Amino acid sequence: ERARDYLHKTGRFIVIGGIVSPVHDSYGKTGLVSSRHRLTMCQLAVQASDWIRVDPWECYQDTWQTTCSVLEHHRDLMKRVTGCILSNVNTPSVTPVIG
Repeated sequence: ERARDYLHKTGRFIVIGGIVSPVHDSYGKTGLVSSRHRLTMCQLAVQASDWIRVDPWECYQDTWQTTCSVLEHHRDLMKRVTGCILSNVNTPSVTPVIG
């Protein structure tokens, strides 16, 4: 919520959505709770939000995915759902901000 508010205050961005993408179980971090439980926790955390959603795609892959492949998945999904072609910051269009 704070990040969205900050970006809005700059006057340079309009945040239309947020995505939480829990990492795959094979990421390898010691003590990482199972993806099934992390998905449930994330869904509970955003259930009252009207702009943040949880995407289980990364957890459901056969193995851990690089950050680039996860971002490509979200870019391709947005393109299929909205028809928007994402661009870089210098081109008027939709620009994803990751943070």
